[in-house]
Order: sequence, then structure tokens, then C-alpha cells
Amino acid sequence: MYSCRKQLIMNDKYKLLQANSQICKRLFGIKFELLEIILVKVQNQNEIYLQENPLSNRGLDGEFSISNQLLLTLEYLRQYPTFLSLGFSYGISESYSNKIFHKMRTILSEIIGLKTQQNLNINI
Repeated sequence: MYSCRKQLIMNDKYKLLQANSQICKRLFGIKFELLEIILVKVQNQNEIYLQENPLSNRGLDGEFSISNQLLLTLEYLRQYPTFLSLGFSYGISESYSNKIFHKMRTILSEIIGLKTQQNLNINI
């Protein structure tokens, strides 16, 4: 039985951004130098999370890099597109783009002080 399987190609926007760093501020609202500083902090926080929450088998290593996960989150915060359009532009599914955003939002809230839903409820 022949199965026709569609293979999605993930767009590596971070590599494109490295080649055209001058457009970072217009696309994501921060300078490329600051993006790289935040990226290092996000990578460190992600490593801490993985060490604190070990699982025996996390599945295959994802092809969607932390840098692109950060860009997806910043793009959502800057432009508020639907997760369907975000997923399409990054070559991933709508549900996966939603999952990435919520994971990265939590990490960013710890790093740069974004308001979380819990913080907002406490302040009311």
C-alpha cells in the first residue's frame, strides 16, 4: 500500500534574521542584539526546566529550534496573528504554535517580567 505523506518544511526565520538583522526591530519590536541576549537567557531557563523535570523518554528531538520558538512568541506579542497563520508561516501546526507560545510566554515572564495570568489575578 502506497501512502502519500505531506512533508512540511519548517521555515528557519532566525537564520534569515541573522542575515538581515536590521529588520528585527520592525518585525519583532526589539533590536537584534537584545534578541540574542534574551535568547541566551531563554536557552538557560529551558535547560534548567529540563533538568528539574526529567522524563525518561521525551520523544524525538524537535526540529523547531528555541530561537524560532522565541521569534514565534515575539511575533505573536507584536502582531497578534492567529495561531493558524503563525503555524503556517513557521511550517508547523496550529496547535503546536499555540503550545509553543504558552510555553515560551511562561519562560519570558520569568526572564523579562511579562505579566502572567496568575500575576494579573493577584493584582485585582
